[in-house]
Amino acid sequence: MTILDGYILRSTLKPLVLVLVAFVGIFILVDLFDHAHSFIDNNVAVGIVLRYYLYYTPLIVVLTAPVAMLLATLLAIGRLSRLNELMAMKGSGVSLYRIVAPILCLAALLSVGILAIGETALPPATKARLEIKESYTGRRASRTVRTDVIFVRSDGGIVLARRFHVRKETLETVTIEEFDSELRPTTRIDADTARWEDDHWVLESGLIRRFTPDGEEATPFEEYDLLNPEPSPADLRSRRLEPEEMGYADLRAYIRKLSASGNDPRDLAVQLQLKVSFPFVTLIMTLIGAALAAGARRSGFALAFTAALAISFVYYGVINVGDVLGSNGILPPVLAAWIGNVVFGGLGVLLLTKVPK
Repeated sequence: MTILDGYILRSTLKPLVLVLVAFVGIFILVDLFDHAHSFIDNNVAVGIVLRYYLYYTPLIVVLTAPVAMLLATLLAIGRLSRLNELMAMKGSGVSLYRIVAPILCLAALLSVGILAIGETALPPATKARLEIKESYTGRRASRTVRTDVIFVRSDGGIVLARRFHVRKETLETVTIEEFDSELRPTTRIDADTARWEDDHWVLESGLIRRFTPDGEEATPFEEYDLLNPEPSPADLRSRRLEPEEMGYADLRAYIRKLSASGNDPRDLAVQLQLKVSFPFVTLIMTLIGAALAAGARRSGFALAFTAALAISFVYYGVINVGDVLGSNGILPPVLAAWIGNVVFGGLGVLLLTKVPK
């Protein structure tokens, strides 16, 4: 790394840290004002609230890092432009591509960092945060009926139910799938209803199908005692896992199990692809910010700053639209997750090629 690279990196790192800390602080304050009444009404201790927002921080960092890097790039290059250092660099024979290269490398490292956070710190932190929210505010526990219940047992089996009546401890339209080590279905149980008795479920009016290499064996029943105690009503009263609580491999395995049981987890398939595509938003936003800041004159820097922020909001909007279209089957999951990166990545490259070198 040359002296010039180190100077440009220092000029970018300082505003990056300041902007990211400011974003995390603002995000927490806004969320705290929104949920303060819940914490107060439930007499949640200050230490628990602090833990809640500590566990919230990884998700906030992942969501705000692209915009923070965008603003840091604008501030760094804008400062170089105001001090005529950018012109001096170009005059000494350093091309614009060489000037922005350290910033793009920093953005690439930040993208890798976001990907690492999403696979390591984010899943356990999100799980702990949501458990605190459920345990101390009781928002989900107050629901008397849960719909479209999905529960993955410790042995890899899946339990699905159209409805779970919390107070009655009964299920409607129940399906239980069991798999072998290769995720091939071995047993499927369908029942109209199920009720919890003592320590197990009693299924009513259903059919047991067992799959073997020789074929399928179907046995109807009026009542059937399910020996596996999972899930208990207490398990079902708990919330289902969110994609942020699982790493890429865990979420992919979960999707494979749902698909093997005949379900269509398109929304989760999109979230799986977003786990890979979203970290690249940081690099692409940096590319756009560098192009706008380098091409702006002193008088036009405010306009470039506004344009960059507007593009970032539109960028996030396109990502959300792609998520909705993919979840509803209008777009394939891969295209739904990557469409924003393709469009705005192309825009960033185009803007950078138009800037005087």
